[in-house]
Amino acid sequence: MNLINNLKKNIAMQFTDLESYYTYLEEDENFSILDFNTPKYLKILGDSSSETEFKKLCFYEQFFCDFSIKKGEHIPKHQSGDYKYPTLDLFDDNFQYLKKRAAETINPKYKSRYNHILWLSPQKHYNYAKQAIESYMTLLENSNFAVDDNLLNNSFRTYFENLFLLSQSINYKSAETIDYFITLLSGSKISEFCKCAIMKFIVENIKKSDAVLFEKFFDYANSQLEIAEDRLLESFLKLLIIISQKLKKSPAIFHEKLGDWHISQLKKEDRQGFVAHHFYLNALEEYRKANHKEKVEQTSVMLEKAKKTIDLKKVTFEIKDEEILDKLGQYWKITYDIIKQIVTEKSSKDIYEYLIVEDFLPKPNSEEDTPKSGLADLVTTMTFDINKNVNKNKSGMINPYYLHISNFTFRQISCVFLEGIKEEKITFQSLIDYLKNYTWYGTDFTYVDNNNEKQGFDWIELLTPSLQVFFNQIEADIKTATSHNQGYIVAIDSLVLKFEGLLREFSRAIGAQTIEFKADGTEERISFDKLLDNEKITDLIPANDIAFFKYLFTSEGMNLRNNIAHCFYKTENYSSGTMLLLIVALLRLGNYRLETKLDE
Repeated sequence: MNLINNLKKNIAMQFTDLESYYTYLEEDENFSILDFNTPKYLKILGDSSSETEFKKLCFYEQFFCDFSIKKGEHIPKHQSGDYKYPTLDLFDDNFQYLKKRAAETINPKYKSRYNHILWLSPQKHYNYAKQAIESYMTLLENSNFAVDDNLLNNSFRTYFENLFLLSQSINYKSAETIDYFITLLSGSKISEFCKCAIMKFIVENIKKSDAVLFEKFFDYANSQLEIAEDRLLESFLKLLIIISQKLKKSPAIFHEKLGDWHISQLKKEDRQGFVAHHFYLNALEEYRKANHKEKVEQTSVMLEKAKKTIDLKKVTFEIKDEEILDKLGQYWKITYDIIKQIVTEKSSKDIYEYLIVEDFLPKPNSEEDTPKSGLADLVTTMTFDINKNVNKNKSGMINPYYLHISNFTFRQISCVFLEGIKEEKITFQSLIDYLKNYTWYGTDFTYVDNNNEKQGFDWIELLTPSLQVFFNQIEADIKTATSHNQGYIVAIDSLVLKFEGLLREFSRAIGAQTIEFKADGTEERISFDKLLDNEKITDLIPANDIAFFKYLFTSEGMNLRNNIAHCFYKTENYSSGTMLLLIVALLRLGNYRLETKLDE
């Protein structure tokens, strides 16, 4: 109701001048941080005048209202790439206006914020932090709202976190702040969820560890386990795990209880599919941390059974925009004509080099490329691998790299191979000849050891079986206009595993590390991912190619190396398309001249 009343008040509110706005701030008794309309009315007020200085002050106050401070830091209201709004740069009068308002304002809700902004600004001064602390404390002590009002409990938490961090940073009223919160534990001013969240925040952010305080929090949280229900129980168990670690106590019992809580959630409404998988997975993790072997085994069995209820359906969509369809049609016609001309007029060598140098690979994903939405904060996304296991390295959001590979890269590569095979420019023999004569794979890495025995690798010999099987199958498929997934199993299995060997050979040849030494003195081969991250590799191989290799062979994409090595692929997972991508990767990794550097 407080939010509704405040909205009604704002809707009816109009500022005739800045004095009416200042009066509104002083009389505002709403405890909520949220304020949807004030900035809008300030803009209307500023636009109503032609006076430059008046407009400027209205804009200052508009920026002030849009300025959010959470956990002691400024959180921009709007952010996209390098653009942020509001920022402190908008206050271009050396913060004189904000200083004046901080001194004149009485209402602690706004006095705390004026001073806190100044503390975050280049004008940072102890007195601003001190004034903000005292105002935050007054605001919290005088607050009064229904204990079940989640919105105002959240506001209380935000104000308190700002107060706590400020008091810790300048060591002013830090003890009083903690003492004030402790008095709240025995009362009903704030909800149990709010109490739990604030305790967790204090434990994780206090500058100096306080065993006495932590014990108080531990005892309080532990006392709630018998009466707390559902999500509140989960929150207190997580808190007890954190506090136990701070107090150097074993958190095993709380990990086990948290695992039990996750299992208990499965009984609600006969949960299956994604939801069941989520709770089983979390329970399993907690039981492992508790070292409860029996429950680990039980849960693992139940998790495997639950995977059968997960239905990973593909969702397709149709583009109906005529303008987009027309542009796509033009793009593919131009692309096809270029490929057709290259394949028809050029030699096999030129076609393979086109697959190496043509810029049809997407650029590597970056944090800026990942779509962001406020919805992501409200939902949990799960990304599954081929075995319906959750991939924790993926966000579950739309992957632009995958979309580009699927809709553009693969189509271009397929077109080159299809036309090249038809023109008999791309054949098993022409590819072997190219690899032997124009890539480092043709380099002789063999040598005769002291026992007169041949050592090392002849990579052309090792690559030949895979490529021969592939061409036999794809040529048969083209002639019969069919597709036999089974016929590509041997080719893909062989080439995927050989690619890792090639990458290790390449790394050794350029002097990049391929073995690391563990603390116990044993040796261990560096993982595929780490090989690709080595500076000597990244300095030599283009970033687009590195990203492509990671997409094919690691958990960042198709994860072929893991899926093939552990027999996770079923027959339907094999295809000529996968092999085409592998051959392009093979060509791109081989596009170098190397001198062998054998161990002496």
